[in-house]
Parts: sequence; C-alpha cells; structure tokens
Amino acid sequence: MEPVLNKRSVGIVMPLFAMRSVADWGVGDFASMKNWINYLASTKTSVLQILPINEMAPQHSCPYNAMTSFAIDPVYICVEEVQDIINSPEAQSFIKTIRPVVDIWQKSERVHYVTIRDAKLKALWNGFGYFLTNEWLKDSDRAKEFKTFLAQHAHWLDNYALFRALKDYFKWQSWTLWPEEFQNADKNALAGFEKDYFKQVLFFKYLQWIAEEQIKQVTSLAASKQMYIFGDIPFGINLDSADVWAERDNFNTAVEVGAPPDQFSTEGQHWGMPGYNWLHMQATGYEYWKRKVGRACELFDIFRLDHFVGFFRTYIYKSQEDRGEFDWLGEDAQAKRGYDFLVAIQEASRGKQSVGEDLGVIPDYVRRIMADLNIPGYKIMRWEQDSGYYRDPAKYPYISIAAVSTHDTETLKGWWESIPLADRADVWEMISGVKTDGIIPFTQEIQEQILRRLMNSGSSIVMLSIQDIVGIADRINTPGTVSNQNWTFRFDAMPENIENIYPAQIQAYKKLITECNR
Repeated sequence: MEPVLNKRSVGIVMPLFAMRSVADWGVGDFASMKNWINYLASTKTSVLQILPINEMAPQHSCPYNAMTSFAIDPVYICVEEVQDIINSPEAQSFIKTIRPVVDIWQKSERVHYVTIRDAKLKALWNGFGYFLTNEWLKDSDRAKEFKTFLAQHAHWLDNYALFRALKDYFKWQSWTLWPEEFQNADKNALAGFEKDYFKQVLFFKYLQWIAEEQIKQVTSLAASKQMYIFGDIPFGINLDSADVWAERDNFNTAVEVGAPPDQFSTEGQHWGMPGYNWLHMQATGYEYWKRKVGRACELFDIFRLDHFVGFFRTYIYKSQEDRGEFDWLGEDAQAKRGYDFLVAIQEASRGKQSVGEDLGVIPDYVRRIMADLNIPGYKIMRWEQDSGYYRDPAKYPYISIAAVSTHDTETLKGWWESIPLADRADVWEMISGVKTDGIIPFTQEIQEQILRRLMNSGSSIVMLSIQDIVGIADRINTPGTVSNQNWTFRFDAMPENIENIYPAQIQAYKKLITECNR
C-alpha cells in the first residue's frame, strides 16, 4: 500500500477488546476484527486503530502496563477458529459446558478479563494437547510450520515462554521474590526447568503461534481492503515483566517512571514502571527498542510511540522519594538523545509509519525534531488554542493527526456537556462563526458540524473514536482512577447491526468522508 501520509484519510479508534461480534466470548477477538474491517472498508474508512494488544497479567486490564513488549495477549484469540480446538473432542466438550456462561459474557456491557482469559486458556490447553499428539509428535506439516515460527521469533519468544511458565509455577509471585537462580535467570536453572516442564513452556509458545496466525489473517484482509492497521507501543513496561526479568541491563529498576506535578496532579504521578538505562541502550545501538519496533512492524502498518517526550527526557522518582527529576538534564543533551533514538527507530521500522504521542507539556525542540523526521503528532481540537482562542483546524499542519478525543479523555459528547458555557461558546464560534451564550445542547446536528470541521482540517489523518462517530459518552479510561470501568468498554453495536442502531450517525459519517475528500 502507498504510505499513509501520501493522502488525506480518516480512521476509527476502536480498541480490540471493545469490538463486539455475534460469536465473541465477551471480548473482541481477531475474528471480530475481521468482521469490523470488512464493514469499515465499506464505509471508506482507511485506518483502524486498536490500542496495545500485549499480554497483561490476569488481574490487570490496562494494556499500557503489560508484562511483555512482544507477546500478544491470548485473550484476543478466537478459540473457535483454532484448528486444534475444532479437532479436539476434549476442547469441544469443554466449550459445550461453558456455552451458557459465554452467552452471558457476550451480552455484557463490560469485559470480564479474568474469567474470559481463564476459560480461553483452558480451551486452548485442550487444543494444544490435540496438537502435541497429532501434529508435534508426528512432525507433521503443521508441526514444521510451528518450528519455523519458533526459530524466527526465538529472540523474544524463548524468554517470554519461560517467564510465563515460571509465573504459573510460582503462583504469580513477582520474579523479584523467586529463588535466586530463577530471579537471575541462571542458564542451568532455566534449562532444568524447561526440561522438567517442557509441555508448559511449549504451550505458551504455541499460544503465540496461534495468535500470530490469526492476526496475520487480519492484516492480510486489511491490506486487501487498502486499510491500515494502527497499533501502539507503550512507553514503559511492568517491573514484573518478561522484558525486565530477562533483559535487566536495559532498565534502571532503582527508579520509577512518572510525570511531574501539573495543574491536574499537584504531587506528580507515579506510574509503577522502571526507568530505562539509557547509557546501556545507547551503547548497544538501541537494540532492544529496535526489536520492539520490529515486532510492531510485523503486526501493524502504523505504530504510535506512547509518551513521546519520554524518549528525550523521562521524569523519574528514586525509591522512597516523593519528589522526582528528569533523568537527562540540559536541553541540547535531551534533544540529542531523542533525535538519535528516533533515527535508530526509523531505521528499524521497515518503511512503516511511526506516530508520536506528543500531548501535554512538550518542549519546542521535540516538535522541531518530529517535523524534521516527518513524525506526525496529535492535534486534539479542545487543546489547540492561540492566545486563548480555539485554533481553526484548517491551520493544523499536514503531517499531523487531528482528533476530538483520546482514549484518556471524555468523548466528544462527554466533553461538550461538561465544559463551561463560555468555553462552549468559544468552540462553537470557531466551528460555526456564530457568537452565542454557549447554551447549545449536544445534538446530532452539532456533532456533525464539529466532525465536518475536523474532517476539513489540514491534517493528513483524522482519527475518530467509535464513540465520537455515534455520539455516546462512554469512556475508555479515566486517568488517575482505579475502576472496573477503565479498559473494559464494549461497544454496543456489531457490524451487522450498527446501521440499525445508529442509522443517522453512520449515514452522516459516510457522507462526511466523501464531502471532505477523505
């Protein structure tokens, strides 16, 4: 496909977990994604953004704090499309017994990660048993395909599978509490463990192979529809992760990444993730990050670099200290660190498009470097102001992504109904050219005018959340809160019925794509 920045396009942000389909198990899966690609392509949508899909620990739901930078979360596998599950009497019997519960999950308004993941892993374990007996031990063609996958991905897969099996073995204790030989990944200890628990270790490699097969079907379908898949690389990684356990030299576990105090958080933010050892990463030519980017480029056409400013300077907290500091001092040194890093990343990106999440307080030199390297940043309409006046989206630079919300903010409807009347009046004047008192209720007409203004922006890419397209207030995440409402949103429509549930909104969206030459 041609580079995405070569044309004006529009995309939809819909987390994979939120994609509802007729046969899902209460969380979006790769089969759901294929259904949505087929539908969205029919609307002339060019981009589908799905947020991170890295594996999370059982009790976690935030994909930006995963336990691996490389492995796909098995919760996104469509178990009923796995050949070994189709062929396994044990797997089919298990699925039959839990079918009533699956039906409840499927109708739920929220994702129930713990129970869904547990059920999928049980079904996949049964399918894996069938694969071992009927494929692996017979060295069949499928077994040979699996072995090819193992060799191609050994650079991350071997450590990940050992870590994942050890997590089960030690009943999900943090690796920092494991016996010393396992804490320190002693080669002899690991070899002995893998010999004793070969089946368990191989199972986690098998899961990644199955996930890879399914997502490749998705990306092949998207390419045939001229649609770009937009993924995400979180800035940090959980301390209790395969990455930190196996590649400790790349991290500074004595500090915690966070954010400095600001108007929203007077004491700053602690993110619970270790810092990076930038000196080591520089000395190794950013080899670890090149592998991360390489993995993203295997899966996506566009990838978003989360917390973009952190590559130039990262705010860190030392142990037991409430006041933090930047890990790299001096503007020239920060600019050089970020520039050198991004050049290395672009070399590893195989022609795929990187995007920088440049929201918040961003030094001027960051945006200059982004422009020099043709890395789009974000223009969120509510935050784009000049001297207190809302900026006309037509003035947004071409190399940028225009949006009205992010996964961390209110949706368009939620924002419109919560902002002070004076601000609403100012926004509406920018949108319509009409001065008002701000008493303007959120209607489909208002929504359509706002989206039209954004779609006519100067930005090459416009990204709209599915909530903003249909005009609902459901959020993906509320930062700084711990709630079962975060990262569990399930969109209430499916490709088969979205135009029945939201007929006027979808018709308006289709019309705007044509009208605004997207």
